[in-house]
Amino acid sequence: MYRTYIILFLLISFSGYSQVSDPFFRQGDFAPPSDSGALTLRLNSTAFFRNNEYFNPLYKGYTLIGVHLTPVLEWKADQHVSFFGGFHVLKYSGQERLNKVLPVISLQASLNNRLSLIAGTIRGAGEHRLPEAIYGTERNLNEVIEDGIQICYVSSACFSDVWLQWDRFLERFEDNQERLTFGYSGWLTGHIGQGRQEIRFPLYILATHRGGQIDTSHLPLQTLFHYGGGGYVSFSTDHSLIQKFTAGFTAIGFSDVSPTSQLPMKNGYAVFPSIALSSSEIEWENGFWLAKDYYAPKGDPIFWSWAFDKDQYQQSRRMIISRLFIRKQISPYLIIGLRGDFFYDVFFKDPDYSYGLFLRFSAGQKVWNTGR
Repeated sequence: MYRTYIILFLLISFSGYSQVSDPFFRQGDFAPPSDSGALTLRLNSTAFFRNNEYFNPLYKGYTLIGVHLTPVLEWKADQHVSFFGGFHVLKYSGQERLNKVLPVISLQASLNNRLSLIAGTIRGAGEHRLPEAIYGTERNLNEVIEDGIQICYVSSACFSDVWLQWDRFLERFEDNQERLTFGYSGWLTGHIGQGRQEIRFPLYILATHRGGQIDTSHLPLQTLFHYGGGGYVSFSTDHSLIQKFTAGFTAIGFSDVSPTSQLPMKNGYAVFPSIALSSSEIEWENGFWLAKDYYAPKGDPIFWSWAFDKDQYQQSRRMIISRLFIRKQISPYLIIGLRGDFFYDVFFKDPDYSYGLFLRFSAGQKVWNTGR
């Protein structure tokens, strides 16, 4: 059986490109950019319904249904500098209270049309374009706001995102720990065959740290590293329904470098070869998840080898995965998304699945102009 897995991995990775993050959330604010010298009210909102029907012994299913809203005022001082101020609210359906109310404060410097520096509230969640096994897709629903510092470079041939996120600030003599995340997500892209074939090579790094020197909690330090990459190729077609065929693999490594480990594993890995068929609005991906001693606290738990809340441990995970993404922009302000996921673990035998409906709204309205 192991020989079969190795042959499958080599065959698929040779022709290589996989879908690594939900395409519905890769672009945050999709409203037109503001004019220089203008004060603009920008409004972003996502309504979501996601139902996880999980039956494996490690992680049980649940349902997320709700809406989050982020109104901000942007003052674009000139073509290089923008200030943002506003708030973010999250409300789950069936609850009488707001689940989250967070400030949004950000300073963005556009050094040129490709390179930008952001401090304060950064572009987070799906905009990092990390694999869901490292950075779960549900962060787009309930962990949208990230604060820290970020450097982004975007061009047709390269995507680079470096950020430091302060999950929790620590004050002196506080009975708690600081929490922070460092991440890098990058792609290099090239075209061959008169532009009809695309090759892409990603690199991922994510480090999470929990600790501090000025606290009084006496809790153990924890530092986890995740690193990965892959090789992809895509082929464009002339077919109206199937416009692109992609295939490839993602490989991820995991290391616990904490002074005293609190996990049942110190090092682990995962590989995910896959193939996908896509058009402008539909993408269907099929792959095989092969992992050993894998854990990522910010990733989707369906991929883990350990269930921390029940202290159950399955060293090796082997899952057949099929995903369907449908995305339709019905107006300049609204995008509707449908998603379905199927997982079959060859050890547990029980199939797991999830499905969701998402509505994303994004708009901007000029409220004042300095006339500059």
